[in-house]
Amino acid sequence: MNKLQLLATAAAVVAAPSLASAECDIDATGEVNVITNFFETLELLANVMEECESEDLKIDVKLTTSHKEEREQAFAASTSPYDTSAVANSSITMLQAKGQLMPLNDLVEKYRDKYGIEDQMLIRFGDDIAAIAFMANAQHFFYRKDLFEKHGLDVPESYDDLLAAAKVLQSEESIDFPFGAAYGGPGNWERGNEFINILLANGGELFDPVTSEPVFDGPKGVESLELMGELLNYMSPNALSHDFGHVRQQLQQGEIAMAIQWGDQAATMDNENESIVIGNVGFAPAPAMVEGGPPAATFWWDGYVIPKNLDGDPETTFQVVMHATRAEVVESNNDITLWVRSNYVPSEYSKAVIDSVMANAPPYPMNPQSEFAHGAIGNNIGDFLGGLESAEQSLADAATDYRSAAVDAGFISE
Repeated sequence: MNKLQLLATAAAVVAAPSLASAECDIDATGEVNVITNFFETLELLANVMEECESEDLKIDVKLTTSHKEEREQAFAASTSPYDTSAVANSSITMLQAKGQLMPLNDLVEKYRDKYGIEDQMLIRFGDDIAAIAFMANAQHFFYRKDLFEKHGLDVPESYDDLLAAAKVLQSEESIDFPFGAAYGGPGNWERGNEFINILLANGGELFDPVTSEPVFDGPKGVESLELMGELLNYMSPNALSHDFGHVRQQLQQGEIAMAIQWGDQAATMDNENESIVIGNVGFAPAPAMVEGGPPAATFWWDGYVIPKNLDGDPETTFQVVMHATRAEVVESNNDITLWVRSNYVPSEYSKAVIDSVMANAPPYPMNPQSEFAHGAIGNNIGDFLGGLESAEQSLADAATDYRSAAVDAGFISE
């Protein structure tokens, strides 16, 4: 990511998603099958990809929250039914480690000029270009400006500040609950993500960088998990089933006053078709865990990869991806997300993401061990959050599961 791009600031008006008018000029036959996660930016790109459909070329995009499980099965099969997939920091690492991704170097050089491919879009492992990134993202703090003003509250800079604000907002009759965060979601991924954000901001680590042994179950991990439990006191009783989509709706419908949410959802707070709190939601970096420390958030990118075992033509697939992520699409949909192309103009909706990066929010770690840890944590900490066992026991169980996966993958010797 080009930091000069992130430092630029400019105001912009909220715009609804729109398709770029340029016609798709791919002269090819066959099919391009795509699998992605389901959120607004990916839905937009799916619609742009479908511009390339013709009598001779079929484009099919599957948007699903179970994309990870389906992709893993597809990319490990003898032939993948999907020719490309959207991935992010966490999900690319295991695919690359297993040797399942096609290097894109030759395609990038062939089509660099046609599609204006920029260096900051290229995700590399060594000399191999493994993915084409199209957006950046980070979680940050969303809050009701009107209610903060009403109660004389300052924007929290720490989690102690957030808890103090939540206590005050418990008396606010216009909302149901003071706070919201994604503690549910498919495969318990989101609660694991929340823990990792807090742990890293607390000065903790997931594993020993030399031995790969788990260390997230130490004192800093226990402290981080206990904070998550404390936050639950100010959330919906159903919070352990809430994903990011539900948290967004809680904010939009005025049910909560504060949340930790993805930056690319900021503009939806002012979407008149969804929100009743237009103009009343503010954005700031996530609170810090320690005084003077970084925000409790990690910096992400999203991009497309092509598997080695695809059934279709990689050149056609690459062109469909690049048609969807070209500069004209960014220009027509500037405020949908924080695009990584240089023609993106930062807006009021991306400022908190930029501020988070400049406040040293770290990138989500790109290694297989972190993916193992993330899954093990998400699958086990629900027992503590649900009141079934101690934080120490939940994290010990997660460490056992992580270690088993790391041993199987050859990162730890038995």
